[in-house]
Amino acid sequence: MDNIKRYGPSLNGIVLLTAFLGIILIGTMANGNFLTIRNVLSIFQQMPEMGIMAIGLTIVIITGGNDLSSGTTMGLCAVISGLCLTSGMPIVPALLVSLVAAVACGCLNAALVAVIGIPPMIATLGTQMFFYGAALVLSKGNSISNIPREFYFLGQDKIAGIPLQAIILILLTVILAVVLKMRVFGKHLFAIGNNSKASAYSGVHTEKVLFAAYITCSVLCCIAGNIQVSRVATARADMGYSFLMPCISAVVLGGTSIDGGIGGVGGTVIGVTIFAMISNIMNLAGISSFWQQLATGSILILVVVFNRITENRKLRRRKVSGEKNK
Repeated sequence: MDNIKRYGPSLNGIVLLTAFLGIILIGTMANGNFLTIRNVLSIFQQMPEMGIMAIGLTIVIITGGNDLSSGTTMGLCAVISGLCLTSGMPIVPALLVSLVAAVACGCLNAALVAVIGIPPMIATLGTQMFFYGAALVLSKGNSISNIPREFYFLGQDKIAGIPLQAIILILLTVILAVVLKMRVFGKHLFAIGNNSKASAYSGVHTEKVLFAAYITCSVLCCIAGNIQVSRVATARADMGYSFLMPCISAVVLGGTSIDGGIGGVGGTVIGVTIFAMISNIMNLAGISSFWQQLATGSILILVVVFNRITENRKLRRRKVSGEKNK
C-alpha cells in the first residue's frame, strides 16, 4: 500500500488530467473544427511563447519566489533584438545582445532578492516597471517593424508540419524536467523552496542557486520574446505584459505551489495548453476576450482554493499520524 501511495498519481495530477480531457471534450462538442489538424497546429503555433515564459517562472516559483518582471523582460529583450535587427546587425549577434540583456535582468532581480534580501514580489514589481520603462525609452513608445524576413524562421517555420517554436518548447521542457528531477541544481531549488534557512545550513549555496534560477527565467523570457518578434514580424515594449497573469495561473494550475518546494515544468505546460485551448474554444465560438479574462481568473481562484484545501488536509493528516506515533 505504501508503494502505491508513493508512486501513484497525485490528486493534483488527476485533477489536471481530468481538466485537460474535459476541455478537449467541451471543445469538440462546441465546434467541430476544434480537433482538426489545422486548428491544433494553430494552438501549437500560438502557445509556445507563453509556455516558455511559464516554465521559466516555474523555476523561480519552486524556490518560493516570483518574477513579476518576466513579462516586461520579454518585451525589453524583444525591443533590443528588434532594434539590432533593423539596424542591419546579423541575426546571431542580435540574439546574443538580447540574451546578454536578459542575463543582466536576471542578475538584477537575483541581487535584489538574494543579496539585499528584498521580498521577491516587491523586488520584481520594481524591476517590472524599470524594464518596461527601458523598453519604452529604447523604442520611443513605437512598434519596431521592418524585421528582416530571414528572422521569420524562428516563429513561422515548421519541421515535419510541426511549428518550430512548439519543438523549442518541448525541448526546453524536457531539459528542465531532467534538471529538476535528476540534477543537484534541481534538488537545491526544491530545498530552498521548502526551507531556505535550513537549506543554507545544510550546505546549499542559496545565493548562487537563486541567481541561476532568476537568470534562467529571464533567458527563457528572452527566447519567448524573440519567437514572438519572429512570428508577428514586429517588436513592442508591451509584448509580454499581458502574459504574466496567465503564466502564473498556468504554473499554479500545473501543480506548482505558490509557496515553493513543490512543482514541475510538465504540469505547467499542460496548464498553458489548457488556457490556450480555452482561448481557442472561445475564439471559435465568437466569445469576447473579456470573458476569456474572466474564465482565466475564475480558474486561478478555484485552483488556489483547491490547492490550499488539499495542503491543509495533508497537514492535518501529518499531525494526526505524529500524535499516534507518540
